[in-house]
Amino acid sequence: MTEAPTLLAAITIGLLGGTHCIGMCGGITSALSVSLKGRSQAETTWLMLTYHLGRISSYALAGFLLGLAGWYLGDVSEPLQISLRYIASAMLIAMGLYITGWWKGLMKMEKLGQHLWKHIQPIASQLLPIRNTPNALALGVLWGWLPCGLVYSTLIWSASQNHPGQSALLMAAFGLGTLPTTFLTGLFARQLTSIIQASLTRSIAGIMMILFGLYTIPGPHQMWVMSVLSVGHGGHSM
Repeated sequence: MTEAPTLLAAITIGLLGGTHCIGMCGGITSALSVSLKGRSQAETTWLMLTYHLGRISSYALAGFLLGLAGWYLGDVSEPLQISLRYIASAMLIAMGLYITGWWKGLMKMEKLGQHLWKHIQPIASQLLPIRNTPNALALGVLWGWLPCGLVYSTLIWSASQNHPGQSALLMAAFGLGTLPTTFLTGLFARQLTSIIQASLTRSIAGIMMILFGLYTIPGPHQMWVMSVLSVGHGGHSM
């Protein structure tokens, strides 16, 4: 089972990368809002939630497929499995640098999905305006494949989980983390976005992500950290 700290890290990546999600998906969100004009608040909320459920489902499916490949490669060769863990650690560090704003190299990864996206986008556009629940779900599933460096890097991290189910769960947690800035509207969303964009917030979160990436590098330091945490927890419970 995927450990709670790992899922929490995935949610954090989604939440703190939300400002990038707004930049990438702002046009989509605007189109959705326009297409839902005239509907009740309850119906609008339901259809938007359904759309995001479809988007997160795509993340989970991609995580499952990449996790399946990672599980197979790790089963075939232990060195390959260790290599995947090193790559995953590097991606976590890269995400931390991205969140702090110190390095934007992940943006280059978005070009990798442009070829696939140019075939998906016309189909997704035909589903607008949203008419019903299946329509909203299908639109979300398709738009979930929008090229995004943050999603790609999280996918690479998920491939190191050694089980496709765990990889899918990690990607679903990441998707849930993106919800506050992609779904909530109004004053609260603006306040949340300003908090996330604050330099201090992003720096602290990014540094924490970098430290988490360093921790996941295979080595004896992991056992040392766990022993320190265990001692601290034991001392607290006495």
